[in-house]
Amino acid sequence: MNIKKIFICFLFIFFICSSPTSAINTFKYPDKELKKGFCSNLLNELNFPNFPYHQEDPFEVFIELEVEDVNEIDGKNLDFESFFTLWTFWIDPRLVEVLKKFEMYEDTNKPAWLCDYEPGTIWGSERRLFDPTIEMFNRKTKPDFQTGLADWVDIFNNGTVETRLRDTAKFKSSSFDFRKFPFDSQTLSFELWSEYPSTIVSLESYDLAMNVHKENLYGFEGDEGIVIPGWNLIGVDYETYEYVEQDGFPYKGFIVELEVKRISNYYLYKIFLPILLILIITWSVFWIHPSQIEAKVNITIVALLSLIAYNLIMDEEIPKLDYLTFMDAFILLSYLFTGGATILCVYSYYRYKKYGRPVNLVDYYSRFLGPILYALSLSSCVYIFL
Repeated sequence: MNIKKIFICFLFIFFICSSPTSAINTFKYPDKELKKGFCSNLLNELNFPNFPYHQEDPFEVFIELEVEDVNEIDGKNLDFESFFTLWTFWIDPRLVEVLKKFEMYEDTNKPAWLCDYEPGTIWGSERRLFDPTIEMFNRKTKPDFQTGLADWVDIFNNGTVETRLRDTAKFKSSSFDFRKFPFDSQTLSFELWSEYPSTIVSLESYDLAMNVHKENLYGFEGDEGIVIPGWNLIGVDYETYEYVEQDGFPYKGFIVELEVKRISNYYLYKIFLPILLILIITWSVFWIHPSQIEAKVNITIVALLSLIAYNLIMDEEIPKLDYLTFMDAFILLSYLFTGGATILCVYSYYRYKKYGRPVNLVDYYSRFLGPILYALSLSSCVYIFL
């Protein structure tokens, strides 16, 4: 058994090491110091603003999205705010020819870093290199297009161009489903597309890094990873997919999805338990003598007003929906039983005045049937919604 495990591990390591992926995070620094003015001379040689249309294959642009934090999930506005780092890299064959001219080219999967430039230098008015123009499609805040959607541009000796963008932005989400609120799970999406069709720019996931993010849920070494106020991160997934636009051209997108589950303890302790206590107090009125109608009705009316206040608090958590959530059903059920208790109190007093009996059957049966029916109704809501 041990030999078999060792053999499987060996095959796995061999497969990873022999994989043709462009592992840009395994780069190295030059063995010797670059000549003075090399980066300036290299920049002057770059004059490739457009895609080489004589080339049959598109540029394969690899993407790594590192979500570093999710500051807020706003269910009311159907969006969330995130702090992230976006890495993109690709090989430009024309850059390869320039590096060969400088005798700096190396055909390797572990390239040496050569130069870095400000985005405005590469994609300013002169546009020295082709820009794949990758945008976050569901981003709500406008990025700075003047910098080429990047903080800097790196050049490596195998012809790789790499960009990094570290930013905070709000993202819209149309997939929020609040039916199980406040025991719901939601999906936070980051959608990336190129302005060019997939015949020119083909987006590819950088699996070497993205698989790590998927497995450790964006946990960072020596740190807890993502902390989302009021939520737990329970899953990370990503994929690339193609879509034919109305212009008839195919486009390839890249999407990262974070599955998060709401932390419900706040609602249990601050909403559900107090409402249940209100219901217990409400139905305790049937232990009061039927002649005390004023005291009984006052208790039930105060309980009803308390439920209205809780309902107003919940309106601030989620948008106005055309369907019921579990919380809506719970509060509505509590409304019905609190209102029903008020009506039964009036009816109990009516029977007391009519028959003059100190032991009223309405009060007697309501003491037990009311809580039992409420518990059964609440169990039905749990079954239907959860």
